[in-house]
Amino acid sequence: MTMSEQLRNIMSAEADLMDALTETLAGTQQALLRADGDALVEYTRREESLLRPFHDLEYERERCVREIAGPERSMTDLLAAVPEDEREPLESLAKRMRTAARRIVDLNGQNRTLIHNAQRFVQETIRIITDDHRRKLVDERM
Repeated sequence: MTMSEQLRNIMSAEADLMDALTETLAGTQQALLRADGDALVEYTRREESLLRPFHDLEYERERCVREIAGPERSMTDLLAAVPEDEREPLESLAKRMRTAARRIVDLNGQNRTLIHNAQRFVQETIRIITDDHRRKLVDERM
């Protein structure tokens, strides 16, 4: 197997993991919106299991890129170093990975906001039901 074929296999595995992570993060978001603690625990476990192989795949991908393109590791340098017939699949995988990475960042940001809002709601509820309540629960005009 050539080095560019190894790289393609590694990038494909990374892209598959990223797609699965995207689906899991979307499920996490739905669990947060439904306040479904059991589902949230399950999605969190799934996220952790998907993230574990990333480190090894990233290491292998970087090793392949160094071997193919030398110390210069930009996508342009890499594509210039592989045979022309192998460029398109690598470009396609890189695009797929960039798209998935953007989606992961977006979902993480949305989920972080949901978690922050839920945390504030819980803190405010606790504050209200304890003696630390300065605001009135019912408007006096009622």
